Amino acid sequence: MVFRICTFLLAILASQGSLAQTAFSRPADAIKYRQAAFQVMSFHSQRIGSMAKGDRPFDKLVSNQDAAIMEMMAAQMEAAFPPGSDAAPSKAKPEVWQDAAQFKQKMDDLKSSTRKLSEATRSGDLNNIRAAFNQTAQSCKSCHEGFRNR
Repeated sequence: MVFRICTFLLAILASQGSLAQTAFSRPADAIKYRQAAFQVMSFHSQRIGSMAKGDRPFDKLVSNQDAAIMEMMAAQMEAAFPPGSDAAPSKAKPEVWQDAAQFKQKMDDLKSSTRKLSEATRSGDLNNIRAAFNQTAQSCKSCHEGFRNR
């Protein structure tokens, strides 16, 4: 299931160039997209996290792929919260749109931390990967605390 979602999202991104250039025809489409994108990010984050924690053997190729997907998804994520997509039921708090500057900062933090994670996985240094993974996890948590309903 996650593989199909990931393949679907990657096909959309490849065909569109940038999600920021794509307008969602309905608010529900934006919500569906961002929920799927977060699922994909979570899947790949869990795989890197399990390697960082030592729960599974480190595989440089897999960690590189996972981090690259996370970095790509993070770069697209902000555009998945267009005005009006707060009307349909979702886990996003109204603060996403009410405090857009702070939300943008959180999205910038996510982009920066996933970029650093991607760089760390390319190095193959597990200590660097752990540090970058922890920074990315903190970035996710920080945004969830202020902008996501449970």
